[in-house]
Amino acid sequence: MTIDLTDRLYSAFGFIPSGVPRIATIANNIVAGVENANNIAENKINQSIIASNMQRYSINKADRSFADLTLKHGNKIFKFANTILTDNIDGVLATTPMVSFTRSKNIITTDVDGSDSQVVESFGLKPWDINIEGILVDMSEHQYPSSKLQLFREMFEINAIFEVIDSQILADLGILSIYIETISELKMVEGYDDTVKYKMKAVSIKPLEFFI
Repeated sequence: MTIDLTDRLYSAFGFIPSGVPRIATIANNIVAGVENANNIAENKINQSIIASNMQRYSINKADRSFADLTLKHGNKIFKFANTILTDNIDGVLATTPMVSFTRSKNIITTDVDGSDSQVVESFGLKPWDINIEGILVDMSEHQYPSSKLQLFREMFEINAIFEVIDSQILADLGILSIYIETISELKMVEGYDDTVKYKMKAVSIKPLEFFI
């Protein structure tokens, strides 16, 4: 079973993230015609590859697992993943989130007397500011997602650092742990009683290093 979330995402954010499958209501004869056309095209591509002795590579455009996010604190695990799209909802708090990052440097600039030049002193990097947004959906009963909201609130009220145990994007940026600072938005998605939109802000946390 594949679950259609595209209308919910569009209603919440005004656009649909790439990689989210859409379910369309199409007559069987149209589906058959499309499948037949795809098969013809597939055969022609394969014939061309064989004729030119080329190697073929398959790319799954819908694979967004690199954007999945799993946070851990103690024995508590909070998972944001698109496994929910294939009806595998066990242990999943929300779908794969949309994440953006900003970062700046710790610098001090000093104007040079009698000149338009400046002296720039650098004192390292500031933490990453991380904006995380997405939707909470009751995929079991399609009712108001009370249990999801309670779990989301529980996650936010943990006044501690979360270990990032699954996120390729965060790992690529060197982010191994985060602290959730703010929930900037939490509201129902118009037209969908089973869906709540959320936005939150987190910062990257780097363990202190001591030199003896």
